[in-house]
Amino acid sequence: MKIVDLRSTLVTCNDKLIDISGENIYYAEEKNVEGHQNLFLLAYNRETRRERVLADYRVTKPDYVMHYFPFDSHILIVMEDGGSEAWLLKLDKHTGREEQLVQARFAGNFIDCCALDADHVVLYSQASRRDASLFREYRRHTGFSQAAYLYDLQKDCCWSVQDPRICAGARILPFFGGGEHKLLVMQPYGTEEEKRKAYRDRRWVGDHIEDRIWLCTAEDFTDAVENERPAAPMVRILQAGTSGMVRFAGEDADSLYFRALFFPTDDQHILSVSKHTGAKQDAAQLNLAPEERDARFLSDSGRFYKLTVPEEGQIRVQGILNSTIDAVYNEKLGELVSCVDDRFLVLRNQMSDDTDSLLFYTVYDAKDGKIKEFEGNCTVCGSILVLF
Repeated sequence: MKIVDLRSTLVTCNDKLIDISGENIYYAEEKNVEGHQNLFLLAYNRETRRERVLADYRVTKPDYVMHYFPFDSHILIVMEDGGSEAWLLKLDKHTGREEQLVQARFAGNFIDCCALDADHVVLYSQASRRDASLFREYRRHTGFSQAAYLYDLQKDCCWSVQDPRICAGARILPFFGGGEHKLLVMQPYGTEEEKRKAYRDRRWVGDHIEDRIWLCTAEDFTDAVENERPAAPMVRILQAGTSGMVRFAGEDADSLYFRALFFPTDDQHILSVSKHTGAKQDAAQLNLAPEERDARFLSDSGRFYKLTVPEEGQIRVQGILNSTIDAVYNEKLGELVSCVDDRFLVLRNQMSDDTDSLLFYTVYDAKDGKIKEFEGNCTVCGSILVLF
C-alpha cells in the first residue's frame, strides 16, 4: 500500500479531490486571490511529488457550485447556482487546455446532473417561480415533478429527455465494457426500509412494487433523446417485485454487483453482471452461518466482506467475494471502510462535542499488527491511500 499525503495542500472544505489516474492525482482548489474568487485545477504526480496547475479561472458568481466528472482524457465541470442555467467546462486532463465552455439554459431550477461522457450531460430541474405554471402542466400530463435535459457539447444543443424512467428519477451510472460506453439505469422503489414496508403491506399495495435495472449503450440513449423518441432502447437485466429487493452494490473493471434480497426467507445474495457480455451470475451468499447470531456486510470497489463479533470488543472481517482476508481487529479502532491488498484495514473514527468534530483514520496491518493513525479525510484507489 502507498500513502499519499495531501493534507497540507487540500486545506479547506471547498478543496475537492477529483480523480486518481495512473501516477497523477487531480484536484480542485477554490481560493480568494486579491479579493476575487478563483478556481484552480491541479495535478499532483505521486512519483515525482510535484504539483502543477492545469488551469485557473476567476469565478464570477461566488455562490456557484462545482460538479466534477473525470474521464480518461478530460475533466468536465458543471457550474451552477441552483437557477435555470449551468456552465459546462471541458478541459484536457493532461495539458489543462480549455476545449469548450458553453452555457446550458433550461426550464426550472437546477437540482442535479450526471455526465454520461466528456461530451454529454444529463441535467435535472424542478419547478421555479418563473416556470411554475409550465411545470404544473408538465406534471398534469406526465405525473413527474422534475424534468430532465441532455446537453451535447459537440453540437452545443440541449434536448428535453422524454424517457419516463429518466424523468421519474432513475439513477444513471456510465461505465465502459465490451468496447463500448454503456449506461446502467437504476429505478429502485424508495429506500430499503420503504421497500420492506411495501412487502409488509403487500395485502393492500399489491405485487406491482418493483425495483428495475436496465442496460443500454450511451450512443443509443443519446440518439433516442436527440431524435425526440419517447424512450431509449434499454434491456432490463434485473428486477424485484414486492417480495424482494435488488440494489446496486458496487463495480470493478469487469463486473457490476447487486445485492438481492428475498423478504419471506431473508435470503440474500450478491449478483454479478459482466460489463462486457451482460452475463449474470450468483456470485456470493450474504447469509449467516448456522453458528452465527449476527453479521453485517461491507462492499468496497467490487470486494465484499462479512463482519462478525467473535468476542466482545473484537471484529472479525472475512472476504466473501474478490477478497481472501480473514482478520480480527479491536472495535475501538473504528468503523471499517476499506481493505487494501487483502492486508491493510482502513478504519474511520469520528470524535465530536458541542462545538467541533474531528475525523480520524487508522490503518491496521493485519499481518504484523502495526497501526498508523491520521487526522483528516482519506480515499482509497486500488493500493493507494490518499490523505486530504
